[in-house]
Amino acid sequence: MIQPFIPMAMVLVDEPFDDPNYLYQIKWDGVRMVAYLDESGVRLVNRRLNDHTDNYPELQALPSIIQGRSAVLDGEIVAIGTDGKPSFSNILKRDLSKSPEKIRMMSRSIPIYFMVFDLLYLDDRWLVDEPLVHRQEKLASVLTETEQVKIVGNQPSGTALFHVMREQGMEGIVCKEKQGLYKIGERSDTWKKVKYIRTIHAVVGGATLKGGRVNSLVLGAYADGKLICIGKAGSGLSGSDIQALTAFSRGVKDQPCPFAVRPKLLRSTYDELIWFPPQLVAEVNYMEWTSDLTLRAPAIQGFVQRDPASCGL
Repeated sequence: MIQPFIPMAMVLVDEPFDDPNYLYQIKWDGVRMVAYLDESGVRLVNRRLNDHTDNYPELQALPSIIQGRSAVLDGEIVAIGTDGKPSFSNILKRDLSKSPEKIRMMSRSIPIYFMVFDLLYLDDRWLVDEPLVHRQEKLASVLTETEQVKIVGNQPSGTALFHVMREQGMEGIVCKEKQGLYKIGERSDTWKKVKYIRTIHAVVGGATLKGGRVNSLVLGAYADGKLICIGKAGSGLSGSDIQALTAFSRGVKDQPCPFAVRPKLLRSTYDELIWFPPQLVAEVNYMEWTSDLTLRAPAIQGFVQRDPASCGL
């Protein structure tokens, strides 16, 4: 079987666009996964080169739906929430499951879908130096779609697709150069992503201090009745916010950690860490969820009157 590699990464751009040299796809809110197929079976490896084959037993059937002795497929594994939209928290429950019993239970309660968007290798031949449109044509000719394995479709207009994604509360779009090559292990502007800014209400479970002043808030959300850390944010805090939070922190120095698992924070970014009682709720903008269930690029928008227990994943 081919040695796993880091898949090509995308460049983030601010605005959607229309260009006849590009095609446009939905950016699925899931986990990036490369599937390696040969006569020995299937191996599923994420972009950090961690093996997640056992987490998705449903995808062991991949060799039976592709015409070829060996292949490498790039795609996204997604799970659907109760609202009918991709749910990142649901896919994380699948992706982070460890025990065989838990995996079997999750495979019954949380079905997954492998959204395939590229074919990189087929029958001992690399396709990465062929234009994207050629790789897509080959993918469509050799992969038979099933209920759980789908080929990601193309759209002609980036602005129109982004508008639909924003209206539906989806993550965003990907803009791909039709003649673009696939650059393994690189971040290439042949693929561009445009993201819809999202908002979450998060519980403030603590704060970091630098020079005696609050410089970021430690954020959490509830899952199965437990407060889970979803990252920290300092961006967006006003001078008056920092002043009030710093004063508050002086009165709660003996507060125990409210999180089910004590978060590991980069020590070089603060001098002191203070835990708060889980009472304050912040409105936070963010770009996306990371693979370890933290917010990417979070920014505090303000504070709201809301029951902290209602702030769930």
